[in-house]
Amino acid sequence: MKTRKQGNAIVLTVPTKFNIPSDQEFIAIKGEFGSITYVPKLKNIFKEAIENDQDLRFRDDFDEDTHLVGREEV
Repeated sequence: MKTRKQGNAIVLTVPTKFNIPSDQEFIAIKGEFGSITYVPKLKNIFKEAIENDQDLRFRDDFDEDTHLVGREEV
């Protein structure tokens, strides 16, 4: 693989054998010794929740157990 200049960017081509879709977004992380790691960008569930007027707060659906069975109040 060899980099090439395209406009103001340096481009590194991904081989088709990796079966990555053409519209997939990635985050690039530069590591030690010049290594570069590309991580698929995930959707932001918080931004989507705001756009869809959803509430992501935890809801406790369990009923409180108030029945005493032993010496809980000791």
